Amino acid sequence: MEGDGSGMVDINSNESSTFSVISVIFESLAECIACTGSNAEELQLRKHTIILLAFFASSGKCGVEILLNYGLPKGKDFPAIILQSLVCDLDLEESDTAQQPEVFKERTLLIREVLILLNRLVSHPKYSSHALRALTNSREKATLTVDVTSRLSSKRTFFWQDVSMTRQIRESEIIDLAQVLRRRVFTFLGGSNQ
Repeated sequence: MEGDGSGMVDINSNESSTFSVISVIFESLAECIACTGSNAEELQLRKHTIILLAFFASSGKCGVEILLNYGLPKGKDFPAIILQSLVCDLDLEESDTAQQPEVFKERTLLIREVLILLNRLVSHPKYSSHALRALTNSREKATLTVDVTSRLSSKRTFFWQDVSMTRQIRESEIIDLAQVLRRRVFTFLGGSNQ
């Protein structure tokens, strides 16, 4: 019995629908990262979003290329949104010396995950040059990258009451991760790393 075609699906319609769904997912992830909420739950959501993007990037060439090159609304991309969000966090942290220890802890863990993701990208044997180019391909992103890495790689005094784990992450891991990222960026840009 020959098929009458009634069960056939328009392939172009399915591809368009799939692309629309994927676009909505990426835009929603970008919104999660760009959220400037400063309570512990919002910081956790942002941290989990960064972890999801790191997982996505670890899936290979397609994941890395989408993470680095996917065009989001308003001409943004994931590296730009991640950097802008990180600068906002650092500015907020410096201006809010009375933040709760839980918020400080969650912000610390978020910053750590962002630095881990960025370091994985810029140290990947196949994609490091693409990642470094994505972090520095405009004056705005290059400035943000240098600003973030410089601010995080310096030893600063923190005035908040924080648990010892958070202090240890701040005093060692974040500074180390930021210094490694800073060295790679400055080497890529051809500048000195002082």
